[in-house]
Amino acid sequence: MREKNWRNKYNILVPQADSLGAVAAIRSLGEHGYTVFAASVKKEALGCQSTFTHASTSCPNYDDGYVTWLRDYIAQHSISAIVPSEGFLLAIQNDYEEFQHLLPLSPQQPAIYLCLCKVDVFDAFLAANENKVQKNIPKTQIVTSSKEVHQSISQWEFPLFIKGDAFYVKDAPPSGFVGFANTLEEAREMVTQQLYHYEKVLVQECFQGEKVTVNLLNWQGSDIAESMVLASHQNPHTGGLMSLRKSWWHEGIYQDALARRNFLGWHGAAMFEYKWNSETDTFCFIEINSRYWGALNLDILAGIHFPCYQMDAFLEGLLPQKTIRLTKEIVVRNTLPADFGYALSRLKDKKLTLSQKGYTFIEFFLLFLHPSIKSDLLYPNDRKLYFINLWAFIKDFTQSCLKWLKK
Repeated sequence: MREKNWRNKYNILVPQADSLGAVAAIRSLGEHGYTVFAASVKKEALGCQSTFTHASTSCPNYDDGYVTWLRDYIAQHSISAIVPSEGFLLAIQNDYEEFQHLLPLSPQQPAIYLCLCKVDVFDAFLAANENKVQKNIPKTQIVTSSKEVHQSISQWEFPLFIKGDAFYVKDAPPSGFVGFANTLEEAREMVTQQLYHYEKVLVQECFQGEKVTVNLLNWQGSDIAESMVLASHQNPHTGGLMSLRKSWWHEGIYQDALARRNFLGWHGAAMFEYKWNSETDTFCFIEINSRYWGALNLDILAGIHFPCYQMDAFLEGLLPQKTIRLTKEIVVRNTLPADFGYALSRLKDKKLTLSQKGYTFIEFFLLFLHPSIKSDLLYPNDRKLYFINLWAFIKDFTQSCLKWLKK
C-alpha cells in the first residue's frame, strides 16, 4: 500500500515562478504533497511567495551563467524533476542531455525544440503530406527577405500578423515579437525591421474570431488530461492574454489539436491556441505553447491538476484509468492587471462608440460582484497572492499616474 505522503520525497524545481502558469503548477504540486522549489530572476515573483512553495530563490538571467547556477542548485537541493518553461528549455538547449533525466517530456529532443518554434511548426505543417494538418491554418509565409512579401499577399485578410520567433533570434537574450500590419507596405517595412533581429519571420493572414485553447497532457502514448477554454476578454481586446475565460468544448477543434500533437510527436503538457468564428463555426490554428499555459489556474480551480498528474506519471508511472476531462462549468478572471488592460484597451480604441466604452467601464466593476466568477489568484489556502498582486498593481498604477501628471 502506498504511503499517504509519498510525494514529499520528490523535490520539484519550478523555474520562472513569476508567471501565472508557474504559480498554478506550484499550487498543484505543493497541494498534493510534492516539495516545491521556486526560482525566478524577479525577487517579488508571486510563485516564490506561494504558501505551497517549500523554498524560493533568485536565479540569474537565462543568458548570464544560468546553466552553471542550475547545475549547482540541482545538486545542492537533490532536485528530482523540473517543470520546464519555454525560456528554460532554450537556456539549456546546448546542455539538454545533461538535464534530460529531470524533464517530464518526450525522450526525442528534436520534437521538443520543434514545438518551441512557431516558424518550424508552420513549416512542418505546410510541408506535410497529411492533409489534416494543412487544413484550418492561416495563410502563412516564412520569409528571410522583405522581397518575399509578394503582391499576392495583398489579397489576404488584413491586418497581417508579423511574428519573430525566439528560436531564430539573432540578439540575446531570446525573445519573441508579434506585430500587426494594416497594409502590404507596412508588412514589408515591419519584416525588414524584424529581419535585423530574426533569421526568419512569419507573415500570416488574420482570422477573425474568438480565442479558444485546447489543453492536453499525454505520457508515453497515454492521454492523461484535457480541457478546453473560451476567452470572453483578452488583453488587449483585439487579441492577447486571456483575462476572462470559461470552460468550453468543441469536438472539431479538439480533434484538430490531437492530430497536430500526434503529427508533431509531442509528449507532455501543451496548449493549442485557435481562433473560432461562432457565426460560421469555422476555426483556425494559431500556435502551440509546449509548456504550462497562463490560464492553468482555471483548470486547477476546477480540480483538474495537470502538473500533479504529469509528475505522478513521470516519477512513479501512475496513470489514471481513463482520460481526465474538464466538464465542470467554470468562469475565471485574471483581474489585475490583465482584465484592467482589456478594459483600458477598449476605452482607448477610437473605433468603439461612447456607449460601448461606457458598457466596458461599468462591466469592469460589476464583474467584481458576480458570485460565480472565480479569480486566478484567490486560490484556497493561497489567497495572499491576490492581495500581494493587488498591492503591487496599486503601487505601479499610482506611480504611472504621478508620472503622467508631471508631464
